[in-house]
Amino acid sequence: MRVPARPEEQNMLIDYLKKVPLFKHLKDAQLREIAARCSSAACPKGRVLFRKTDMSTDLYIVKDGKLKAFLEDDEGDEIVLAEFVKGDFFGELSLLDGKGRSATIVAEENAELFMLNKDVFLDTLARNPKIAIEVMSTLVERLRKADEMIESLAFREVGERLLRQLLESAEPAGAEQGYLRTAKLTHRDLSARIGSSRESVSKCMKVLAEKQLVKEGTGHLLVARDALERFKAGSKLPGK
Repeated sequence: MRVPARPEEQNMLIDYLKKVPLFKHLKDAQLREIAARCSSAACPKGRVLFRKTDMSTDLYIVKDGKLKAFLEDDEGDEIVLAEFVKGDFFGELSLLDGKGRSATIVAEENAELFMLNKDVFLDTLARNPKIAIEVMSTLVERLRKADEMIESLAFREVGERLLRQLLESAEPAGAEQGYLRTAKLTHRDLSARIGSSRESVSKCMKVLAEKQLVKEGTGHLLVARDALERFKAGSKLPGK
């Protein structure tokens, strides 16, 4: 349930907005005006904020927590398009073109959000053109990621895509004797992130483990630092 930001929340929101790249060029008076016109809402873990094709045009700013954008087929398989954490914003496509949402958004963790409706945002944008630069930069970055995903789906085997995903999400601080520590995700979650089937991911994970490229840890996975190079050098895993 969304509610207008209370006066005490508005002061906190002003400080918060200063740290959001989208609004970094604004002065305090401008931020105060935006804060006064914001609403806020809680989105518990697992709750769908909106679904693909829903007709809504609010811009969302993540105050806390984590959400993901994904597409889902008729069988329930997912492709994760993006994840949003504190300071990120989303919803700009429908806000700008007025069409239905391009993806489904769900909370992966308990999340708190600020919302700006379309009229408020466009009014702010008209009076502060530098915001448009940040919006365009974000759109370009997301387009590049979409291009990379298309390339990955078209040209890379499941094994390479899987290793790239594990390495990209690895924590440098968790290194253990040539391995990097990464979160243990279900095969369903991994398949959603690399655009493959759960069956293919399960087969690949089994072979990766046999080749010592991936190891099971307690509550986490370990992936070899040079796993991708070793894979490209000759490891053949099950295909798409």
